[in-house]
Amino acid sequence: MHRRTVECQGYLRDDGLWEIEARLVDTKPFAMQDRFRGSMQAGDPIHEICLRLAIDDEMTIREAETSMLATPYPTCIHVQPLLARLVGEKIGKGWREVVRQKIGRLEGCTHLSELLATAATALFQTMSYGKSPDGGDSLDSRTGLTERPYFVNGCYSWRTDGPIVAEIFPQFATKPKANR
Repeated sequence: MHRRTVECQGYLRDDGLWEIEARLVDTKPFAMQDRFRGSMQAGDPIHEICLRLAIDDEMTIREAETSMLATPYPTCIHVQPLLARLVGEKIGKGWREVVRQKIGRLEGCTHLSELLATAATALFQTMSYGKSPDGGDSLDSRTGLTERPYFVNGCYSWRTDGPIVAEIFPQFATKPKANR
């Protein structure tokens, strides 16, 4: 009854900035009549929202733009300029809250906020091997850190009392909790 596709592409630009392009498309497998757009065929996009972020090595947003190529309501496109409010903000812990504060629920677009969350995780993957990947492990250069990486204690595998942190980042490992 519904199809949503989300695609993200990450790049390293010639100017040294990281760039994420993200696209969300919602379609229906049947023809329908839309109040604002008239007759729509199966597969016509209900939503087609694109965004582009350029980020520096410190995870600070330097450029941010969006385009809403298909929206269910004509007023949806009014939120396009709001993405510029994120320029100067850092992507990292608390990112979703930053988006809520800077764009807001009633000023923004739920789909755009969701796409920003996905773009942020795609950015981490884009940057994970650094600017000169040499075929090694993405964590090779991080083993001697003194400050805990943002992803430690961020999910099951990266919990501080688990085997992955104990092996890769023993300096941040805690003793496993006893089974109850």
